[in-house]
Amino acid sequence: MVRKAKDLTPKDPDFVTSIQRGVKVLGVFDRENPELTLKEVAQRSELSPATARRFLLTFKALGYVGANGRKYVLRPKILELAYAYLNSMNVDEALQPYLREVVQRTGDSSSVTVLEGTDIVYIANASVRRLVRLGAGVGSRFPAYATSMGRVLLAYRSPAQIDNYFRLEHVRKITEFTETNIDRLRQILVEVRANGYAVVQDELEVGLVAVAVPIWGPAGNVIAAMNCSSVARRTDSQEMLRTRLGLLKEMAQQVSGALARFPSLAHSVASEEIVSPEASEPRAKKTRRVG
Repeated sequence: MVRKAKDLTPKDPDFVTSIQRGVKVLGVFDRENPELTLKEVAQRSELSPATARRFLLTFKALGYVGANGRKYVLRPKILELAYAYLNSMNVDEALQPYLREVVQRTGDSSSVTVLEGTDIVYIANASVRRLVRLGAGVGSRFPAYATSMGRVLLAYRSPAQIDNYFRLEHVRKITEFTETNIDRLRQILVEVRANGYAVVQDELEVGLVAVAVPIWGPAGNVIAAMNCSSVARRTDSQEMLRTRLGLLKEMAQQVSGALARFPSLAHSVASEEIVSPEASEPRAKKTRRVG
């Protein structure tokens, strides 16, 4: 019997450990650490220097990694991997027109995310440059519990999946306003599901306010979330609900319709079981990639 990929664990004979390790090596580079020495790559990927070195040299030979003296850096060729996804899934045609509509009508930013492990991951974004610290480009990851889109995505999961999420996630203060009480977070998810939206202010970044709604897939399940985000000096959570929620629901409904025309994208972002990146154990927290 052929086993499903999601059934695999690192101990399974079909699990290719070398691929897992290679992905970890590429994932250690981020905005705060664009250039790293071999020792730093080994430490951040939790691999031995010898193993990290082999992966770096292989990626360098393939053109995905470059060297600047003793430091390694990602090369533009790595964008081919992201472009393959965006192009094959028709992300620009299926999502971007609706995000741009939100931006044009509100002057705010708008994004679509999915739940990947315990994080939200941005798969599409249309933004207005604001004086905020956090970037939110395609591929950005943020903890689901502290974001409007993350709360929407969690709210429509099963009780067992929500239990598993809080078992795996290390809930912590990101700002002084971040809600970290698990019981309160669970109640918020109940309210989000009942209301059909989530609004968050100052919890991911002080001065950032966002409202999010679900995107429904052809099978009648929530597969993504769409938001509208702004800065507190322009608006607040109540004003966002009053002036943006209706438009956001309208655009999310149109995205849901568009997904029916692009079944591969709907299949790609369809909800799966919440698991840690290591597939079996809660992860060790590390610096998050932004941008």
